[in-house]
Amino acid sequence: MFETPEFADVETMRSLFRAFDDKYKLLKLLDKTSTAEGIKVFIGSENPFFEMQGCSLVSATTMQETWWDPGVIGPVRMQYKQVIQVVDYTSRLLSRILEERLQRA
Repeated sequence: MFETPEFADVETMRSLFRAFDDKYKLLKLLDKTSTAEGIKVFIGSENPFFEMQGCSLVSATTMQETWWDPGVIGPVRMQYKQVIQVVDYTSRLLSRILEERLQRA
């Protein structure tokens, strides 16, 4: 993110980090991503929070009863194909690990 022109402005970064620090906003965003299965992509203005509208979010659901859903927040011009592949792989790996642990319990 630091190397993209959208985030070269110090005030933009400061505002973004304040939004990351706001637990309520992050929980609201994560709640929005956990309502559907599979990979979810929110690009720029699809993000409900003004401070994060210069960002995109790629996330995936692992298991409905956990908060272990992996995701990446990055610039709107991120490499979506690669990010989606990494998030998908991480989600499947976490799901498998969680299922194995639940079976052992």
